[in-house]
Amino acid sequence: MSDLVLSVPKELRRGHSRWNEPASVAEGVELIKLMCRNFGLADFGNSDVLDMGCGSKLVQAILDRRLPLRRYTGVDIFPDLIDFLKQNVTDPRFRFQLLNTRNEMYNPGGEPLSADTMLDVAEHSFDIICLFSVFTHLAPHDYVAMLEMLRRYVKPEGRLIFSLFVNETTAGGLGFMDTFHKSWKGDYSASKHAEQHKQFLDNAVAAGGPPDFFDVYPAQPLQVAMYSRDYALRLVENTGWEVEALNDPEKYIQHYMICRPV
Repeated sequence: MSDLVLSVPKELRRGHSRWNEPASVAEGVELIKLMCRNFGLADFGNSDVLDMGCGSKLVQAILDRRLPLRRYTGVDIFPDLIDFLKQNVTDPRFRFQLLNTRNEMYNPGGEPLSADTMLDVAEHSFDIICLFSVFTHLAPHDYVAMLEMLRRYVKPEGRLIFSLFVNETTAGGLGFMDTFHKSWKGDYSASKHAEQHKQFLDNAVAAGGPPDFFDVYPAQPLQVAMYSRDYALRLVENTGWEVEALNDPEKYIQHYMICRPV
């Protein structure tokens, strides 16, 4: 039995730490620290936060560690998770809602996402909009649609942060592509997927450069949605956002982009 303030059944948790609930909560704490560091905040005490694809780790982190918060809205496509959070989180600072949008990996029967998709929240009402492990599973058309849709909900001085897979190696060695390159160099046994990806990239480079977008595991659509750095940045253009930074991976996050509203 977990002694956390809010314990979430394992079948409702996601992410690589889902089997270890305290580790998942600790990861949520670190992601909050990362956002505060990048946004120049001491904490979320004066922040209204919109967490798209919310899962449970940020909610658990805030409640368990008694972190300051003004208001949090969590949105997800999993009905059972949203029902659980609505029933078990009584703190009035928290609100949760279901968004039945289509995703080839998680919700293939959902409604198409578009710039006109609406949330049940007020426009221009959030200081921070965050998406962790969401763009990592979005095809290019939904990448753009998500940015366009979210633009109406950020305050004029607000910020957007999201994680994504970028098709490059990094100095810190913590990115998804770093794992492939270690495999290619013989640091550990190469997987079938790594070899397939290496061949794909070799062919692409020979043809003029790495691909803009690559669905790494076609048999499991959008499990890993891989973007070139240039394409990831270009897709932000004309969505109502401008890029502040595209940062290298850190211990608890892949590449992550920070944007401000235009």
